Amino acid sequence: MNTVLNLLKSIDAIVSKVTRLICIVSMMIIFVMFLLNVFVRFVPIYNFTQTDEWTQLFLVWVIFFGAQELVRTRGHFIVDVITDRIVGTPAGKICRIISTIIEAIMYATICYYGFVLVMRAQSYMLTITWLQKKYFYMVIPVSAFFMTCYSIRDIVQAFKLPWRAENKTVL
Repeated sequence: MNTVLNLLKSIDAIVSKVTRLICIVSMMIIFVMFLLNVFVRFVPIYNFTQTDEWTQLFLVWVIFFGAQELVRTRGHFIVDVITDRIVGTPAGKICRIISTIIEAIMYATICYYGFVLVMRAQSYMLTITWLQKKYFYMVIPVSAFFMTCYSIRDIVQAFKLPWRAENKTVL
């Protein structure tokens, strides 16, 4: 059991590092493209016709992979207003379980329909003629898959919460 847990933790660490690397590189590429695009407008030495679509591509990757990392670290927007006030009570545990189940269903739905979108996308980018749109959209089911896995982790952790908190003041 410990070897499986250690394997999952090492896979999680690798996925996190790769996700952060993709986000950092994507942001750097977007920044460089913006700078080059501004420079080329004043010094017309090259025509950047593809920058809009490349910027869209890397921006979508930053958004979805960034959201995946936020779900992994539990830094994303979560509804904790109610559960924080009733933490340590049976109602708090039930609210936490229900909210994490709803979260998992939402991520699984995004994963499924993102996969459907990727499979149906047969067109190519307008100015990047060799790049199919399915590669543009591939980030949606991939990141949603990992978000679903992390939300399943959160469900398991919610079930492990105690029914009553000891020495805690309930507001």
